[in-house]
Amino acid sequence: MFKKFLTGDKSKKSGISTKCRRDTLHSPSDVALTEDRANIRGTPTHQFQPPAEEDTKSEYADEFSNPNHPFGDGNDKIFGMENFGNTCYCNSILQCLYYTSDFREKMLAYPHKNPKLTSRKRKSKILGSKTHSFIAYLNNQTQSAQNANAAPQTSSSDNGSSSSKTKSSSRRTSIFGLKRESTVVDDQSSQIQLQESQHSGNSSNSTDVFHHENNGLLVKYPNFKNIKFIPDIVNQQNNITVVGAVSDISANSDQRKKQALVNGPIIHLDQSFHEEYGLRLSLFTVMKDLFECMAENTSSYGVVSPVKLIEILKKENELFRSSMHQDAHEFLNFVINSITETEEGSTFQGIFEGLLTSETKCLACETISSRDEKFLDLSIDLTKDSSITNCLKNFSQMEMLNGSNKFYCDTCHSLQEAARTVNLKKLPKVLALHLKRFKYEEALQRNVKLFHRIAYTKTLRVFNTTEDSVELDKLYELYAVIVHIGGGPYHGHYVSLIKTPFFGWLLFDDETVEAINEDYVLRFFGDGVGLATAYVLFYQELQEKSYINFSLYGDHPNEAVHGG
Repeated sequence: MFKKFLTGDKSKKSGISTKCRRDTLHSPSDVALTEDRANIRGTPTHQFQPPAEEDTKSEYADEFSNPNHPFGDGNDKIFGMENFGNTCYCNSILQCLYYTSDFREKMLAYPHKNPKLTSRKRKSKILGSKTHSFIAYLNNQTQSAQNANAAPQTSSSDNGSSSSKTKSSSRRTSIFGLKRESTVVDDQSSQIQLQESQHSGNSSNSTDVFHHENNGLLVKYPNFKNIKFIPDIVNQQNNITVVGAVSDISANSDQRKKQALVNGPIIHLDQSFHEEYGLRLSLFTVMKDLFECMAENTSSYGVVSPVKLIEILKKENELFRSSMHQDAHEFLNFVINSITETEEGSTFQGIFEGLLTSETKCLACETISSRDEKFLDLSIDLTKDSSITNCLKNFSQMEMLNGSNKFYCDTCHSLQEAARTVNLKKLPKVLALHLKRFKYEEALQRNVKLFHRIAYTKTLRVFNTTEDSVELDKLYELYAVIVHIGGGPYHGHYVSLIKTPFFGWLLFDDETVEAINEDYVLRFFGDGVGLATAYVLFYQELQEKSYINFSLYGDHPNEAVHGG
């Protein structure tokens, strides 16, 4: 439902106040996704290269094919996002917004560029105004290793000691147990590792392993060939670690996240380019910085460190200033509200914004009063063993207003029993559905998480419309899912599953990114193994005719089906 946040607003209480614990319940592979990643074989790990002293953040383009985004629209990029301890709620939503094509393209295009402009700086590399802390750490470790290797050797006994120290230093320079030198694994070693993983229960059968040359996922999405660090082998679910791949098949989530930073490149956004746009510093401008730097980077993959965005977010709303666990849906509301209420907001109207009508009929005089209200998402109440379609039907189901909840009728000039219905008058291009999994339990005097099974589908037809609606129904396609992993509202972790036009479905877990099978997305109804449940669903409109052609002839919907 449409909610309005004010800067520093304390009135919105979510009951979520405990720290987001990255050490527990934070990884799909460690907690709830329970996928077999043991069969992943390592590729050569990126050799870390210290950045040049000069920040070569900009290049020039002489001619523009499209002045609004001359270096591409960013659809072919895959970047993880650094987690600063409890910012998974922010990362998951930002990834969904980035891959919302209309939203990203409008963000890149505003303010509109001069079509006669013949050159513009490209944000090809952003090293930051200060060296990123992780890069500084790597530099120190590299320097320490070089100093240790350059130490003089005085005797045979000293040689042994020196050799031991050198080995120790070498181990220390392998950051968090992840080696930065080449770690190519030959076929024999790979088979030994696979056999060991099978005996340990990580793999059930060697036939579950496929080489990527024959993998349908990579055949279907050839742009993966432009992404390095993809393992030669994927598991039965076709999961491929794209950002954060390691050679150690037993590596945990934290190790993969740190390897993503080691592999790089890191877009270090500790500054803003708002003056370049001619706009004041705001949440809008730092989001534009983020999208533009990702779209214009010379690399197709890497990790973004959104330092400035988090700084501005905490400055504009104190709700997000603490180190406590935050709500991804509240952040989505705040971001969209903040952008639509600015001068730039008119550019984004119609993407998420819809219109609903609330009709109330007095049961005494039968007078009907109606009120229109804008919404940016729909918050849906949940019932056990249901579906998203049934939940939407219940959303528009007649509600009786009686007892202490009677309706004041202007005709009767008194409180009367009434019947209220809510229907959609205008449907948005992007329909965001918030599943209300956190509910206050009177008996426990606190909020609890509901693990009700709510089935959602890849396509959704919405009928909840008024008689005077321009569209009596609209067809949507699922393109993003925010997943909450945790046993309750006071702790947990957020990841996002997103359908991209060039890479298919991807799993974004902070710094790491994995390619996943399409059916993998439908595993978070709420009744599965683990604590992972769908929390926010993003549906984008489909053109009816193109969707029929796709159903009959198999044309890929990402190429022709999306509404304009």
